[in-house]
Amino acid sequence: MEQWKILVLSNPVTDVLDAGGAGSRLCRERFPRMDWRFRSFADCTEADVLDADIITGFPRTQWLKNAKDLRWLHLQSAGVNGYEKREIYAREDIIVTRAAGVHAPAMAEHALGMALSLTRKLPELYKKQQAGLWQPVHARKELHDANVLMLGTGYLAAAITPLVKAFGCRITGLRRDTGKPLPPDYDRMLPPEKLHEALSEADYIFSTLPFTEKTRHILDRAAFAAVKPGAILVNIGRGGTIDHEALLEALQDGRLAGAGLDVTEPEPLPEGHPLWSAPNVIITPHCSAWSDATDKRRYNVFLRNLDLFLKGEPLPGQIDFEAGY
Repeated sequence: MEQWKILVLSNPVTDVLDAGGAGSRLCRERFPRMDWRFRSFADCTEADVLDADIITGFPRTQWLKNAKDLRWLHLQSAGVNGYEKREIYAREDIIVTRAAGVHAPAMAEHALGMALSLTRKLPELYKKQQAGLWQPVHARKELHDANVLMLGTGYLAAAITPLVKAFGCRITGLRRDTGKPLPPDYDRMLPPEKLHEALSEADYIFSTLPFTEKTRHILDRAAFAAVKPGAILVNIGRGGTIDHEALLEALQDGRLAGAGLDVTEPEPLPEGHPLWSAPNVIITPHCSAWSDATDKRRYNVFLRNLDLFLKGEPLPGQIDFEAGY
């Protein structure tokens, strides 16, 4: 077996993939003949990237054009985050994969938590608690028996739908090929051109959409004008899929009953941005994906893919440079 130089970039959230972490130990145990290098994102240098045959993590994109030895880049997220452009790489035959699905369980819980918190008015009630005030705030709706619209029907949506289905919800999705069999938990699938019709019927809207030219500001003023009054929106996909000025207007005029945002445009959301003080909004700083279990799934997916790579077999989650994801 050929010895490959593998650069593993860890994040500061956990130490699973640090040089002495449980994930790094498993890497060495499973593939002892590989030349493993473990670096934090902050400590990684251009020299580290240029000397690697395989990288998992998020190296700086400006270094990749000179990384002539790099054969495979495995991103540790479902999103492609600027790595979907072939021209940033030195090699035409570069393989780029994404870890689709590894963050889905944590993100699905986060999305459901946001929806329920907004439904049960928990942010308002917490403010009363902090002020020491016994003042009831009454919910106006329930998730039970609601109409749910899923914008995006991939790995992440598949983790959310069984959770909301347990509440007896009717679930609608949008996709181009409506002739395919319905995925589990969905009640119907509509084509994208019926977005406004679907919005007009939805009590809850969960967006897991990636950011592409086709999805940019898919929720614009016209879309929010079509939204069913009193709907709740949760976005854990990408901030650029929503026109945030239109979102603010929909929140301020009461058309939307609330919004849960783990992603925004821009990120980080600047201090003083009107979304911070918008009514009935929960904002979390793009952190829905993280848990200790997430990191375990991340390195297990990478090691499964590494085994396939070494055998010369196709890798799941490979990025389509033409499609942009």
